[in-house]
Amino acid sequence: MPSRAHEIPLRIIQNQPAMVPVLLRESLGIDVPHHTEAVSTSSVLTNCDPKELNSDGATLLRDGARHVLAVVVERQHGRDSGKRASWPAYLTTLNLRLKCPAVLVVLCPDEAMVRWCATPIEVGHPGFVLTPLVIGPGATPVVTDLEQARALPELAVLSAYAHGNTQPGTLKAVVEALESTAPEHRAFYYDYVLAGLNEAARKDLEGLMSVDTYEWQSDFARKYVGLGREEGREEGREEGVAQSVITVLVARGFTVSDEVRERIESCSDLAVLENWVTKAVRVRSPEQLFD
Repeated sequence: MPSRAHEIPLRIIQNQPAMVPVLLRESLGIDVPHHTEAVSTSSVLTNCDPKELNSDGATLLRDGARHVLAVVVERQHGRDSGKRASWPAYLTTLNLRLKCPAVLVVLCPDEAMVRWCATPIEVGHPGFVLTPLVIGPGATPVVTDLEQARALPELAVLSAYAHGNTQPGTLKAVVEALESTAPEHRAFYYDYVLAGLNEAARKDLEGLMSVDTYEWQSDFARKYVGLGREEGREEGREEGVAQSVITVLVARGFTVSDEVRERIESCSDLAVLENWVTKAVRVRSPEQLFD
């Protein structure tokens, strides 16, 4: 079963196919043909062969109605010789189906996997050698410009995940990106970025996300990061922060049981409640709050 670390970068690209030509240019130095749009295309690459070929994702660049470049996008976490053997077939099948040039881009979580995936694949026919185009953390574009983050939020998300521990400017950029992206993607992207950060960087990002330090133009911080300071002042500080813990869990898609809800709402220790707010952003279940 694919892991979240495998699926999230692919879903980010599916949400915003325009990221693919940016990665080709900025990470790989590829001369991308002129195009007017980038759209997701079917990642099922089966032709007439009964063997089913399914890539992780595929993007098509079009110039008006004309197909100019097809890009197979793979996410590789471990060594799988069988998967590498299928990559040439992906490209030839996509080239046949869409009748345009096709390239392979592999997203890798670390530099060791970059080196392994970038090894040329010998097909056997003279001159038919596929050298995958590979992007690891080091080649992921660094996005610190706030205007760029607002224009292409998904690129800022990948940037913060890859560089947030060493380049704080990417964290400020991703805050702007979250404000600019579609509401249904915000919590999902925020979770992903947090998972890639060390403890110090997490605290920095959580500080930037605080409604006390960032003038939000939407209600995302209150709904998801949900510090609930204003509610706390009016209804009793502890009650407001307790409600914020529940709001975060619900916003992340968890079902909060009556037992968990009662334990949160009955807590009168403000320090404990505020700690639960921070933990609620990254726990894997509501019950983990109390570990």
